[in-house]
Amino acid sequence: NLKNTAFVGALCAIPILFVFLRNFRSTAVIGAAIPLSIVVTFAPMYVSGISLNLMSLGGLALGIGMLVDNAIVVLENIQVRLDQGESHKEAAANGSAEVAMAVSASTLTTISVFLPISFVEGIAGQIFTDLSLAVVFSLIASLFVALFFVPMLAASTFSIPNAEESPKLRARFRAWKNFIESVRTRRG
Repeated sequence: NLKNTAFVGALCAIPILFVFLRNFRSTAVIGAAIPLSIVVTFAPMYVSGISLNLMSLGGLALGIGMLVDNAIVVLENIQVRLDQGESHKEAAANGSAEVAMAVSASTLTTISVFLPISFVEGIAGQIFTDLSLAVVFSLIASLFVALFFVPMLAASTFSIPNAEESPKLRARFRAWKNFIESVRTRRG
């Protein structure tokens, strides 16, 4: 039941991101980064002998929140570079490099808060070690995903076929674009 709740939480994050980012492509990039970060986190958890329990899933949830923060900062800076006229590859390289130190410092600061909890002895250590190590591992994974995977996806360009190649596909894109524009005009 707890696994289903985490899955529903991740699914709820994507529409909320779309509301604030107002861009399907940016939402898709971050939506792809969330499961990748979780999967990458499982490797050090397995090596450390941490099982999926209430505390470790809580740590994963905290890490996912930080991943979304890091990914949005990197993606928004890439978007600023794109708006300044840089190509997708240049914007991804320059935009992610520009905020890499800030994102790394923020993540490492959070890690430095949670890592000492894993060294606590006694009953408190037994209870909170899984949580703290899950947070640390998920934050490290989220940092790598935000700095490497997000710019890689942002650097790729999606091309829409010409109308001669696929008129049905082109009509669907126009219909979705019109629908999104009508929703935006209704909101104000």
